[in-house]
Amino acid sequence: MGFDGMNCPNCGSELPHAVTRAKMIACEYCESTVLLEDDALKTAGTKGVMAEEPSLFVLGRELHYRRESFLPVGQARFSYAQGWWDEFWAVDGGGEGVWVSVDEGEIAVERPYEIDIPLRPDRLKLGATVSLNGETFRVTEADHATCTALRGEFPETLHVGQTYDYWHLSGPMGRLVTLEYADGEFAASEGVWVDPYLIRSENAQA
Repeated sequence: MGFDGMNCPNCGSELPHAVTRAKMIACEYCESTVLLEDDALKTAGTKGVMAEEPSLFVLGRELHYRRESFLPVGQARFSYAQGWWDEFWAVDGGGEGVWVSVDEGEIAVERPYEIDIPLRPDRLKLGATVSLNGETFRVTEADHATCTALRGEFPETLHVGQTYDYWHLSGPMGRLVTLEYADGEFAASEGVWVDPYLIRSENAQA
């Protein structure tokens, strides 16, 4: 069940949706984020203020990269020591969800990744090597992030003000694994860095 035909429990506005498996949506009319739990809606928090910035990525506008297509349906903004970056939840041409991170022109496309070994945050120092699923990665970034704003739909619960530690692990051929650590648990995604000059919008395809 998705948000189709449902209304925001805070302001009563209809909740539009593009992904039937969405678990959270930011209401377009008030400051609420709304969760779908056991076929019932409940208010989860606020969506924060997201200042508009020029970007290739716009919610609801399909993008193409090489032979793949991506439709962004959710946008989360995170602050960290060097500034901020955006994470877009998008649907690919096969209907699967992907994360697209955009940080000052650097763009990565990642999908959920299963970790095959136990990890400890104190072992993930810059420059350290980590073996995951038979591949060797090097820790190239380690920092702390805070969610500052939300817009659209997401497959998981996010909260403005939520903080976590994260690491970027780089492998051969542009491979990337991102580790996130919060509340004593790791989550991971894997993918590749992409060339922004090869990304084309739906409008450019016409």
